[in-house]
Amino acid sequence: MKVKSIAKMYAANFLTSGNVEDVASELYAIMETSIDRDSYEEQETTKEFLVLIIQFMNDYDKVFTEEVTKTYLEKTIQMYNKGTTKK
Repeated sequence: MKVKSIAKMYAANFLTSGNVEDVASELYAIMETSIDRDSYEEQETTKEFLVLIIQFMNDYDKVFTEEVTKTYLEKTIQMYNKGTTKK
C-alpha cells in the first residue's frame, strides 16, 4: 500500500473520531516513536507522513485540523519544557 493511501486512511480515521486531544496525542506518539527508534532518514519519512495526514485532514475540515495542530504544538512545547523530548 502506498504512503498516500495509508495517510488518507489515518486522516479519515482521525476526522471521524472527532477527538482533538486523542488525534494530537496519536500524532505526537508516532513522531516520538520515530525519534526514539529510527534513523534520521526514517524520521524524515515519518515527518513527511504526518504532514500528508494533516494536509488530507485540512482538505476536509480546516477547523478541526487547526485545533489538532494547535494541540499538538502545545503538547510538544509542554514536553520540551519538561525535558522529556529528544534534542
